[in-house]
Amino acid sequence: MSDDPYARLADLYDLAYGDFTGDLAMYENFARRCHGPVLELGVGTGRVALALARAKVSVVGIDSSEAMLARARVKAGRALARRLRLVLADMRDFDLDREFELAICPASGFHHLLTTDDQLRCLGCVRRHLAPGSLFVAHLRSLTAIGWDEGPHAELEWVRTDPETGDTVSKTVSLRNDGAAQLHHATHIYDRADPSGVPKERRVLEFDLRIIGRYEAELLVEKAGLELTHVYGDYDLGPYTHDSEHMIIVARRSRE
Repeated sequence: MSDDPYARLADLYDLAYGDFTGDLAMYENFARRCHGPVLELGVGTGRVALALARAKVSVVGIDSSEAMLARARVKAGRALARRLRLVLADMRDFDLDREFELAICPASGFHHLLTTDDQLRCLGCVRRHLAPGSLFVAHLRSLTAIGWDEGPHAELEWVRTDPETGDTVSKTVSLRNDGAAQLHHATHIYDRADPSGVPKERRVLEFDLRIIGRYEAELLVEKAGLELTHVYGDYDLGPYTHDSEHMIIVARRSRE
């Protein structure tokens, strides 16, 4: 994991996503329902894990980016350290030598697994780390809500002020879609200018996302030895319909 594509963007991650809170109540409610420690896949800079730790939930978060984990550790500080363990690990291949009452994969993290083999390896690890009867909850983009015209399409997503430097940062996203392979080819471009507007730097991250549908998800979890119990269409656990933007899957490890 020496090749960390997020190393140059870790300091921008919270500027891009840190203020999103729409899913936090859902994960906290699942954590309280499960009455036990939580495993988070793709913990990043700790947006969800830190919220759970503040709610007095014990969390172990894994991520393949040491740069992202370093940011999470700084944000956690001493106050949350006793309820939060952060581990450098690949979600396709990890062994924490313990079981959890709940495992979560927020923010479409599962889409970074680009092959069926990768997806099954991840779910197999999840199953081995779940106590009997425990739950796995993952957020996914809905396959039906995505426009699959090939593109590429580029748009300015936002312009924000970096509170650490006072610089102006803009984010532009370019997407090229491959409907036959169910792949998004994404390019995120961050441009930074000083407070007077003078350009300072550009950072670019390119990555692919594999989008899966409801019944593909059901087959994957079944093949991994889990049982899909619910599919929801939003963070309030409303029904999944043809126009749902999100797909929340809930799977259980059997008690047998």
